[in-house]
Amino acid sequence: MGNFKDSARRVLISMLSVLVVFSLFLPGASAENAENSETHKLAIMGTTDIHAHIMPYDYMEDVEDETIGLSKVYSVVEEIREQYDHSLLIDNGDMIQGSILGDIEATVNPREDGGSTIIDVMNFMGYDAAALGNHEFNFGLDLLDRFVDQSEFTWLGGNIYNVGTDEHRYDPYVLIDQEIDGEELTVGVLGFVPPQIMIWDRVHLEGNVYVNEIVETAEELIPQIKAEGADVIVVAAHSGFDLSENASENASYQLSQLDGVDALITGHQHYTFPNDTDRYGDMEGADVEKGTLNGTPTVMPGAWGSHLGLIELELEFNDGEWSVVGGFANAIETADYDSHEAVEQIIMERHLETVEYVNSPVGETVNELNTFFSRVMDNEVVQLVNDAQLDFAESRFEGTEYEGMPLLSAAAPFRAGRGGPGYFTDVRGDIAIKDVADLYIYPNTIHVVKVDGNDLRGWLEESARAFFQIDPEAAEDQYLTDMDFRGYNFDTIEGAEYLIDVTRPEGERIVSLTYNGEPVEDDAEYLVVTNNYRASGGGGHIADAESAEIVYSGTEENREVLIDYIREQGTIEVEVTNNWSIVPFEAEGRILFQSSPEGADYINRAGVEGISFAEIDTNGWGVYEYHTEEMEFVDFDPSLKGKNALVALYKAGLIDSPDKDFPPAKHINRGNGNPDPGSGNNRGKGNSNR
Repeated sequence: MGNFKDSARRVLISMLSVLVVFSLFLPGASAENAENSETHKLAIMGTTDIHAHIMPYDYMEDVEDETIGLSKVYSVVEEIREQYDHSLLIDNGDMIQGSILGDIEATVNPREDGGSTIIDVMNFMGYDAAALGNHEFNFGLDLLDRFVDQSEFTWLGGNIYNVGTDEHRYDPYVLIDQEIDGEELTVGVLGFVPPQIMIWDRVHLEGNVYVNEIVETAEELIPQIKAEGADVIVVAAHSGFDLSENASENASYQLSQLDGVDALITGHQHYTFPNDTDRYGDMEGADVEKGTLNGTPTVMPGAWGSHLGLIELELEFNDGEWSVVGGFANAIETADYDSHEAVEQIIMERHLETVEYVNSPVGETVNELNTFFSRVMDNEVVQLVNDAQLDFAESRFEGTEYEGMPLLSAAAPFRAGRGGPGYFTDVRGDIAIKDVADLYIYPNTIHVVKVDGNDLRGWLEESARAFFQIDPEAAEDQYLTDMDFRGYNFDTIEGAEYLIDVTRPEGERIVSLTYNGEPVEDDAEYLVVTNNYRASGGGGHIADAESAEIVYSGTEENREVLIDYIREQGTIEVEVTNNWSIVPFEAEGRILFQSSPEGADYINRAGVEGISFAEIDTNGWGVYEYHTEEMEFVDFDPSLKGKNALVALYKAGLIDSPDKDFPPAKHINRGNGNPDPGSGNNRGKGNSNR
């Protein structure tokens, strides 16, 4: 895998990079500045959200992928270092988790010395500092501490404090000295993590650390780091962009407005700033040509090693002081660079081990398991996960005080378009480990939480935010699914039966909710099998997660539970229960949604009703029309199960609901992206970036 391009092409790229990457790519650079002997350039390189993708390889597909990989990033890093006399390399978090290689490093087959080959790579690449990301905490503090001790660079957690002592658990910042023309330049680098890690990884963090808000902590630390001699301040925030006043998880926009921040590396959202002009071209304060945000050179270099962020600062030294007189930023795509052989040599043994592991057989499936239409109807992939989780919980609770309690299970379609039209699960025939990782991509652990009927309804209302509000009387096209609402937050709860009325406003969409055909009462108690992320409050589905009673918090990974379930059966044939559906409505215009273009053929193969293929849009999405009028109706029959029974019960007025009188729905479309569902910003607490 050493070289993916021939030598002639490589030479051409190197020649063009000098002319393009460092002139056209940095608008505003002038000959006058270049000739000014008192002007110096500092290159700040940034990576983010690598997620343990070291090789250019997609382990779930078991194929090479030349658009990703830290080994390709390093080829760009070497080229940048050749062009600049003075440079820094900083990671912005979410490095050690996210691919199956990362799981092998942490849980499947950890090294005997407790170390990480990923950290070996980072040490070799010469990182100067790394901010902690939220996923650094997924495997617990003990493992993270071992990795931190192994690192030859400084890990930064400016807003993370030890419980009891109120001291920083990790270095809040680091001062890095460079000599430029005989003068010492001190660069201060600060790192921040989303405070929401206290929710997402509560099981590991509660009682050990606490996390303060990003911006208020930065306001405290910037004067401190200046007082200690920093001439230039670089902020590495594992945080994206949220322009609202109460931004917390994604607070980088507000950081760009702070005095004293000279350069800003962002991430967490897996987007690309400033290159994504469609997304950021109209964002207030953004100059996508210069790569500045509110005047601050800012970069978000994608994810998985797709880009290397580059910020160039122009510096002047006058009267014994350094000052920043200019700056530009861009994210350099790595696809046209070779995978670096030296990095490959370090990671190769782990890589080959991972490839062998992902091809280990588990079982086989009779029917296709895909998530093409998982956002609009009950789905085989989610059904399989729920079946496995229920089977596990029933076994664990046998003979305990919880045996016989109403048992439900929550699961979501993880690969359902977040990464674009190709980011969908599609498993057929033989099932290997890589396929299970496709079905369940996160290393979550099994949790069971006790909720009451009111909590259950709120949980489903949060999931129902995945839909735009539809106006049936509108003649124009309307999109049904909000693709900026993360698929992993669209929970289906098996064991309950419910209807979602998408013509209603958010918070009023669950118009029927039953358990075993009986209305769910507010004070009734249920056990819900889920994962640590959701049970700890991730996604905002549990209204008061901090006080919620977790009756089981096992160390078993949900993925391992799924593997055991499939192995036990050998051959699986998933039967979808259709325990939920969208309330049918008649619409004047077309009701559309986006999914994989491959769903078009699946409609014919599987005989999918109520959905037809419309077109492929300019971004490569398959566009489908949702036909509610084609959904099957039957007369009420109490013996019926699933969607037909629910529809009949609802239409017959025999199912209770939170709104017994059913007033006319307010047909108001939200104005945040319905005509173009793939272009909006993330919305609220339900869209945390995992």
